[in-house]
Amino acid sequence: MRVYIFDKEYNLRANKNEDYLKGIAGYVERRVREIASSAPQKSKEEISILTCLNIADELHRERDKNKKAKQRIQQLVERVKKEVK
Repeated sequence: MRVYIFDKEYNLRANKNEDYLKGIAGYVERRVREIASSAPQKSKEEISILTCLNIADELHRERDKNKKAKQRIQQLVERVKKEVK
């Protein structure tokens, strides 16, 4: 499967659904373009690294939110268990 990100073609072999990978590639392409438009003086390499850092930041923030939500759910479950006894 071929995808284009930042004017470069990438051939991917995927065990996942092609639509899923196209969606991910599209997301990366949009993020690269956002960074490129906000920092036109940067090289493609710098834009790529900045994009990676931004996406990694998003991932870590989402993981943190997910962890906090799981902790909150566990607290509520424990509270319900105490009330039921």
